Formats: sequence, structure tokens, C-alpha cells
Amino acid sequence: MKKIFCLLLLYPLLILSQDFQGKAYYMSKISIDKSWMDNPRFASRSSYLKDMVKRNTEKDYVLEFNSIESTYKEVEKLETEGQGYNWMANYVGENIGKIYKNAQDKISINETEMMGKFFLVTEDLEKTKWKMSGESKKIGQYTCYKATYTKQVEEKVFSFGSWNQTNGTNQLKKPKKMRDVEVVAWFTPEIPVSSGPSWYQGLPGLILEVSDDDTKILCTKIVMNPKEKSKIKRPKKGKVISNQDFVTLQDQKRIEAREMWQKARQRRQSSTARLR
Repeated sequence: MKKIFCLLLLYPLLILSQDFQGKAYYMSKISIDKSWMDNPRFASRSSYLKDMVKRNTEKDYVLEFNSIESTYKEVEKLETEGQGYNWMANYVGENIGKIYKNAQDKISINETEMMGKFFLVTEDLEKTKWKMSGESKKIGQYTCYKATYTKQVEEKVFSFGSWNQTNGTNQLKKPKKMRDVEVVAWFTPEIPVSSGPSWYQGLPGLILEVSDDDTKILCTKIVMNPKEKSKIKRPKKGKVISNQDFVTLQDQKRIEAREMWQKARQRRQSSTARLR
């Protein structure tokens, strides 16, 4: 029975006879612990902080795809006056710029920027060991099937005001505490591309929904064969770096940013004390 089910899922991929293009729009939401916002010292900035959290945990993305390639990027929004520098982006979520995936070359490239410098975070596409459950449901007009896999992630807690408070570089030397997370994806073989939002891929159909720990991603709209077709280009702007090296660099920059913030705060407190 399982063999027949898998063949049915693969059938649309086997009969694909011509190139096509499509766009899939997604909304992504990250759940974080917001208890730190109850701290009295943040009371005067409560509204600003709530807006900043929403800005970094609720985002819209678009996936442009053809039979082999895809690009995934955030939908640009007009900046609201007074928003200023998005400092919380250094603490919440993944550093997603524009993710390019090529199923034929089995490669992913994240064209992203960090502190004014551009990087091409390059990795081989993972051979994810998806397990088919046989469960199905409708998402919009598409029949979707459930697939899962389990991965290990580092235990992290975001709590602005207490994140990485101990000595800078010692944080990078501490052993990582890991835990298991089950990733759940719903894909539709009616759109025969082995891609999906973010880095998710490797299923016999477009992934329309993902539940991954504290992250939820849902497809809200699909446009097949749009009149104005755009060419999907492989990113070339930036320094090529592996994901592991980029994460290490990102952690170092976070620590440096926090140390600068702490020093500036100490100077302000010292100046206030002298004025009294």
C-alpha cells in the first residue's frame, strides 16, 4: 500500500513535460517568550517593543519557482516613520535574505547581509529523511499530504535584557544543550516541484505548510504561470561562507553588539551619577 501511495505522489513529477513557473506567498510566525516585557524598566517603551517584536516575528514571504530552481525572500513593506534601526533582528529568527535552491545541482545559497556586509551562505541541499503518514487535508484548492522528520536543535531562550549576560567569548565555548524537534510539513503533488518555504524541500510536491518548533509557516496564495515571468538567478553578491561558519560569526557579532550596548549603558549611568 505504501509503495502505491509513493508512486501516486511521484506521478506528477514523472509526467512533467514542460517548464513552468509559479509564485507561492507565505506568512510566517515565530512564537517567543514575551515575559521579559513585564519588566518595569521597559514600561515606558512597551508600545515600541511590542511593535518591534511583531515586526520580527510575523513576516510575509514569496517563493518563486520553476521545475528546478526557486528563490524565497521577504515581501518588502513600506517602512513606518520612526521605526529606525531593526536591532531585534540580531536576536530573533533566522537571518534570511534571499534563499536560492537548485534541486538539480543540490545546492542552497542564502544571499544575506549582516552589519553592512554581504554573504553567500552556501550549503548542499540536505537529504531529509521525510516519513509519509498517509494523512491528507485540503489547503485552499489543493490536496496536501503530511510528512514529518525529527531533528536536533540547540536549546535557546530569547529574553532581551538577560541574553548572553555572562562574559562574551565564553558563551561560544559552552557545550550546546540539544533537544529533539519534530518538523511537520504538508505538501501537494498537484504542484510538482521539490521545494518549499525557507530551507524546506525534498518532497514530491510543493510544501504549503510547515510546523517547526516555535515557527509556523502557511501558504496564503499561489499564482501559477504568471503573465510576467521572472528569471530565477543564482546569487553572486557577497562572500561565500558555510552555514556553520556564518552561525559562529553571527554569534560573535551578537556578543559584540551586546557588549557595546552594556558599555554605552554604563557610561550613561556614570554620567547621570556625576550630574547629581
